[in-house]
Amino acid sequence: MPFNRFYSRMNGISVRSLLVRDQPQNNTVVVDTVPKTIQFDESSDDYRCLCGCFHVKTGCFLIAGIEMLLAFFFLIHCLLVYLQQNTQKDDGLPLASLIATLCGLGLGVLTLFLLCIGVVNHRPALLVPHMIVQAIAAICFFLLLVCCLVAEATEATVFYRLLNAAPFEPHPSSNTVALPADTKARVYSITFIYTVCAVLMIWFLCVVYACYKYLVERRVYMKYCLAFSTPMKTLSSR
Repeated sequence: MPFNRFYSRMNGISVRSLLVRDQPQNNTVVVDTVPKTIQFDESSDDYRCLCGCFHVKTGCFLIAGIEMLLAFFFLIHCLLVYLQQNTQKDDGLPLASLIATLCGLGLGVLTLFLLCIGVVNHRPALLVPHMIVQAIAAICFFLLLVCCLVAEATEATVFYRLLNAAPFEPHPSSNTVALPADTKARVYSITFIYTVCAVLMIWFLCVVYACYKYLVERRVYMKYCLAFSTPMKTLSSR
């Protein structure tokens, strides 16, 4: 009796196709199908991250810790820039930058908590808000790099304000400003940090997305086990 089987492997999951049994009866074909066999390998290399050193779940917790430290750093930096700025002569942009930074950091911290809850409780949907915020953060960091390049080329006050890298006194009758050496050094330092953060956001986004796929595939395997009472030999208690 012939059996047609097709095997495929996709990101750590081995899937065996429906078993089809062809039995000619009265010039007709009776198709008998049985459930798919799903093998879930939690230790697969597809579920490793950060140069293969950690599982994607562990990687997400590490990312949450690093991003929390970055959020604390940018909070302190933004507050220092605003407090050091002479608010009697500013153009309102320092306060706007402070408010925008606080709103962004608050939203980022909220998605960090959702990320941790989603990983702990194996709920992939809770990772989606964090991935969206990570993508927006990466775009914002790259836009800040563009602002730095434009500010260096034009010395326009508004672009230095958008960078929010260091306090300075704008010229009352000019749209440009010549920053002293120490202020420019501070601007370059913060811009370098922006560059590193942009690269990290893209890398971290890839890791979180890998964890999202892991949780989705794990859920598929769990549903299969519950539906067909298959022993979960390859599923650990992570």
